[in-house]
Formats: sequence, structure tokens, C-alpha cells
Amino acid sequence: MGTAREEDASAGRGEGGESRQTARRTQILQGATAVFARLGYHGARMDDIVKESGLSKGTIYWYFTSKEEIAVELVHQLLRAEEESMELPREEGVTPEARLGAMAEDFTRSLREDPVRAPLALELLALGQRIPAIKTYFAGYHEKYLALLAELLAAASGREPTEKRVRSAAVAVTAMVDGWALHEALNPEHAATGESLGEAVAVLIDGLRS
Repeated sequence: MGTAREEDASAGRGEGGESRQTARRTQILQGATAVFARLGYHGARMDDIVKESGLSKGTIYWYFTSKEEIAVELVHQLLRAEEESMELPREEGVTPEARLGAMAEDFTRSLREDPVRAPLALELLALGQRIPAIKTYFAGYHEKYLALLAELLAAASGREPTEKRVRSAAVAVTAMVDGWALHEALNPEHAATGESLGEAVAVLIDGLRS
């Protein structure tokens, strides 16, 4: 029998090899997600990820050379999903405030359907302070998100607010979103209270209009 490295290299050359490698990367990232959410990045070891994924250590190291590399890929994965949510189709007749509300509710729903999403996002965000690749990726996404929010908020205001006022409102929404993730991470059982991020965004829009 060959080593895990040899087997995966061979699989990559054969029919279906690409799908097999994609499946294994997904398996590793799912294992890392569970471990980071449970133990935190600093408390996790590669051996924990090996055990959680059900793969051999050799296979893990074939795809990722370190825990840090796995964390960077998880950030890419997380923010790709967020960017897809940002690109919700601008259907004719859908108002900017309705689109903002849909984005907020989509985010809320994603947190509640996947209980590890909020703690994982907060864990990865904190890593941006010491891992340059993560900081760069989060910063780029943040600016893109702010630009979209500013565009929608300006349109939703029904007026012609100053660029500074719209930018401040967009920053406020991002703070609300980050705060909501923290709220969900600390209070995962509160879903039945009827609290809504969408309603909070609506209150901010009302303030922008006044």
C-alpha cells in the first residue's frame, strides 16, 4: 500500500480524482469547524482535527500543512458564503429596505440553522489580529459589504443623505451584524423570543429617514 500522499496524488490523476480530493478537503474542513467551535483555535491541535475528520494524519497534512492554513481556508469558505448572500438578485419591485431586511433575515437564519457558525465566525475574526492573511481577507470583505450597505441605505432613506451619514449608518449595520453573531453565540436558545435582526435594521432605516 502507498502512503496517503501517494494515494491522493494518484487519485488526483484518475477519473473522479478531483471530486475525491474535494470531498476530502470538505471532510477536513468540517472536522476543523467542529474542533475550533468546541475548543477554540488556540486550544485545538492537529491531532484533534485528525480524530474529528476520521482521516489519517498523513492525509490531513497532504491537504493542509498547518492549523493556520486550515483556519485561513475556513475564513475563505465563510466569507464566500457571505458574499453569495450579498449578491441576492435585485428583482424588479423589491425595495432597498426589503432587500436589506432579506439580507438580515438570511443571516439570522443561517446562524440558527448552523449552531457552530456564530462561535466559529467570532473565533476566526479574532485570528485576524495575528494572522495577516485572515486580516487581509476580512478587511477586503468588510469594505465590499460597507459599500453595498451604503448604496442600499441611501436608496432606502428616500432622501439624499450625506455620504458621511450613509457611511455611518452602514458601519452601524455591520456592528449590529457582528453583535448579533455574538448574541447568538452566547444565547443559542433565545430563538423563540421573536427578536429579529431585520427589525433592528428597520429601526435604523427609520432613523436615517428622519
